[in-house]
Amino acid sequence: MQFNILKQKNMKTYRVKAARESEENLVLDILQNLQRKGAIVFEEELPDGKSNRPKEATPATEEQVQEIIDEAELGPYYSEQEAKNILHL
Repeated sequence: MQFNILKQKNMKTYRVKAARESEENLVLDILQNLQRKGAIVFEEELPDGKSNRPKEATPATEEQVQEIIDEAELGPYYSEQEAKNILHL
């Protein structure tokens, strides 16, 4: 049994292993209790090393940014930098 435990502020990941197989349920109960209290967020790793966590977003390319600005129709009214700031790009 392995879990990734994410510390909200610094987003640290820890691997937790029960010392004995007989203690796995106790460890799981403790982690679930801490999650219910909002102290931690945890998820079980899948066997292939992947997790249930969504993939991180990749930054938009300059072409995509320009397309977003064009779609928002901010071009005629704002500079490119102002439009990026307004759209949080």
